[in-house]
Amino acid sequence: MGISYLVPSQLEKRAVKGAKVRVIFARREYIAVISELTDNCGDYKGRISEILSVEDVPAVSEKELRFWKWCADYYMCTVGEVYRAAFTSAMRRDSAPKRVRKQKPSEVDSRELYQLSPAQEQAREEIMESFAQGKPALLAGVTGSGKTEIYLKIAKEITDKGGRVLYMVPEIALSRQLNDRLEAVFGEMLLSYHSGMTPAARYSAYSKIDSTPDGEGFIVLGLRSSLFLPFRNLDLIIIDEEHDSSYKQTDPAPRYNGRDSAIVLGQIHSAPVLLGSATPSFESLYNCSSGRYSLVRLDEKFHGATEPEVTVIDTIRESKAKRMNGLFSQTLLEEIESVTGRGEQVLIFRNRRSYSPLVQCSVCGHIPMCSHCNVPLSYHKNRGELCCHYCDYHIPRSSVCPECSEPGMTEKGSGTEMIEEKIREILPNARVARFDAETTQSKAEEKRILREFAAGKIDILVGTQMISKGFDFKGLSLVALIQADSMLAMDDFRANERAFQLLRQLSGRTGRGAARGKIIIQTSLAAHNVYEAFSSGEERLYEQLAERQEFGYPPFVRLIKLTVRSADRNRLSDAAARTSMGLGKIRSAEITGPFAPVVDKVRGEYILQFWIKLPRAGNAAAKERIAELAEKIESEIRSVTIVADVDPQ
Repeated sequence: MGISYLVPSQLEKRAVKGAKVRVIFARREYIAVISELTDNCGDYKGRISEILSVEDVPAVSEKELRFWKWCADYYMCTVGEVYRAAFTSAMRRDSAPKRVRKQKPSEVDSRELYQLSPAQEQAREEIMESFAQGKPALLAGVTGSGKTEIYLKIAKEITDKGGRVLYMVPEIALSRQLNDRLEAVFGEMLLSYHSGMTPAARYSAYSKIDSTPDGEGFIVLGLRSSLFLPFRNLDLIIIDEEHDSSYKQTDPAPRYNGRDSAIVLGQIHSAPVLLGSATPSFESLYNCSSGRYSLVRLDEKFHGATEPEVTVIDTIRESKAKRMNGLFSQTLLEEIESVTGRGEQVLIFRNRRSYSPLVQCSVCGHIPMCSHCNVPLSYHKNRGELCCHYCDYHIPRSSVCPECSEPGMTEKGSGTEMIEEKIREILPNARVARFDAETTQSKAEEKRILREFAAGKIDILVGTQMISKGFDFKGLSLVALIQADSMLAMDDFRANERAFQLLRQLSGRTGRGAARGKIIIQTSLAAHNVYEAFSSGEERLYEQLAERQEFGYPPFVRLIKLTVRSADRNRLSDAAARTSMGLGKIRSAEITGPFAPVVDKVRGEYILQFWIKLPRAGNAAAKERIAELAEKIESEIRSVTIVADVDPQ
């Protein structure tokens, strides 16, 4: 719901719909946007404040307002929360960035990039045919098939005609890698936008998009937040790695999915949308089967590379045969030595940063926990600290147990830091580096590691999921997964789908050249159907769509996760009971809960959750009732927060 203000007579001509204005709210000054103009105040008899001034910047377009309204309605938040996401500190004119001269595009580079193979050209033609039919196109191309070349070919044709393109990627690391490649093609037409940039640099990109005259083309390389840039017109949206869960915003509101929101933004702008992935999401495959999207397959690798050889190592069997050297099977170590001996490179994957996920007393069994969250503290050896990955609470690491005062605190499990240390001990002559959230906090350090690995100056790179997608390393011939079962040990109906996608993405990092690559998976669940489907190269996992339909899971229903939070357990229980009673009155909703999630306390607040299933269509009234119920309970029970997450990931 908006707040009403009077427009002074001297500002009437400038105070148009979409104008940014300065107002006083709760004794503080804010910049707001005019969403409607009216001369009817209804029955309201109170005092209405005047707007202070109109900002000397372009007004928010009708298309932007429509997109904001859709986001607020669909993701069950306020338009104000969407506006706050769109109008961040990056848009404030606090400082001017240093101007960096961009290299003009090279005709030679362009010709090399756009020399599509017959298979790529066929895929491009099918995509353009889909656009002509008014449908989004899903490019399902195996890793190494050259999807990026097709994106660039189509995008260049549009920008050459003065069109505007939004090229979305899921993570900053991928954006930085692509930036140089796109700059060689688009030169000064390329604008980057993501949270890793300085506010001044983001403001510069925002301003250029806001002020570029019609007929002048550009391409924006950005993450999910780039959807809220002030586009007057869009002529193409590209969503690379469309399956990636990083497109989903979790906090704060709006809790939107960048992929799904981009489809709606494309509809608002009448712009075609191209989605791409080697492992399409079940949601996108469902949209293809229902005729909403067109499916375009690209099964031929560029340069004729072959699929990597897959080896699944049963760690239970290896342990019994005494062929495990700590974290590594003897088979894996022999393969690593062979690969590095040939001057080729290895990627060791473990999707858990830190030295170990927890420490435990071997005498009394005590596990140090976060005092604010119900999670064990992870051990970071290089910092000598136990740290919470939820709230960043940290304490010094001690070998003495705080409970029994015995020197029995030992590490349990492994993270990337431990794997890096152990592989250095086993192979002292190998050049080893680590690529995770800790080592890449600095943009310069992240670039250095990637540059050195690409140049062959690093033999073994230990990394998390950050390194699993999009990167192209010519010398990488072996990918190894350590303790792979952790990606399956999740209470999530998407666990198998995500594990399969991750395996495919990792396999795509190896064998990018003429030589065949190899992927080795160390697991105690060697017979799991995900590994069997991956090893056989079949798409059998996608048969689980039928199971999703049978048991009523997305994409066949709409799912809402309703989270009730409070620092007071009694108030939390009261709020959850009232929420349960209210939800039970919504006939179209199937309710599960309240239940405590695995992590049932975060940052000092206890948590209870509900899962709400709604029909795919015609659920707007039910969403409205859920939002009204949450607002009512929050107003009646102090210090309780209820958050709705639509289409949770």
